[in-house]
Amino acid sequence: MKIFPAIDIINGECVRLTKGLAENKTIYDKSPVEMAKIYQDKGFETIHVVDLDATLGKGNNDKTLELIRKNININIEVAGGIRDKTAIQNKINQGFDIIVIGTFAIKGIHEVSKFENDILDKISIAIDLKDNKIASHGWQQTSTDSLASIVNIYNDLPIHSFFVTDVANDGMLSGLNFSTFENIQKLTDKKITIGGGVKDLSDVKIGNKNGFDHMVIGKAIYENKFSLDELVKLNA
Repeated sequence: MKIFPAIDIINGECVRLTKGLAENKTIYDKSPVEMAKIYQDKGFETIHVVDLDATLGKGNNDKTLELIRKNININIEVAGGIRDKTAIQNKINQGFDIIVIGTFAIKGIHEVSKFENDILDKISIAIDLKDNKIASHGWQQTSTDSLASIVNIYNDLPIHSFFVTDVANDGMLSGLNFSTFENIQKLTDKKITIGGGVKDLSDVKIGNKNGFDHMVIGKAIYENKFSLDELVKLNA
């Protein structure tokens, strides 16, 4: 299982939210570019970067994203407010390796399903679950579409992966809700990235044992729940 350290950005700063709420944010000392360099130097192969301002419709951090891309050579999975084909293509052209779409993937599913394969194979479909419903628009709205119906459509397309987050646990350091992730696992043979509430290294070990492909970890790193040296040893 590959570990993707997370960098969440608001107003050019590294932050972590609790349960996806902007009013529950913690700002950290290091800049997003500094954090990206640290992760690269420690040996991680991919980082997960989220533009939270774009997610919440409050501007963007394009300049910061551009600086991160210019300063590191490892893969970058980018997310946040990417809600049409042009935005996806722009991110690909800017050198980002995996493009995470959530709201667009749910609301524009028929449009996305018609994308060319060279775009689809860079897309990770975000399945953000809130009270057992699919959340969208920065986790502020929920969809009436069933989980199985969404997953089944994307199962027939050459997407990169599904990226599953339990919103209720995100930023809580309360431990991953593996029952939620296992429900997705039963529905697809695609790669699955999981995240939302990693509390310690036991979560990482369970995720690896249960056959998940990638795990995104954010707040537990910033809050020093373990060292990066410990974590990179589990980056199989």
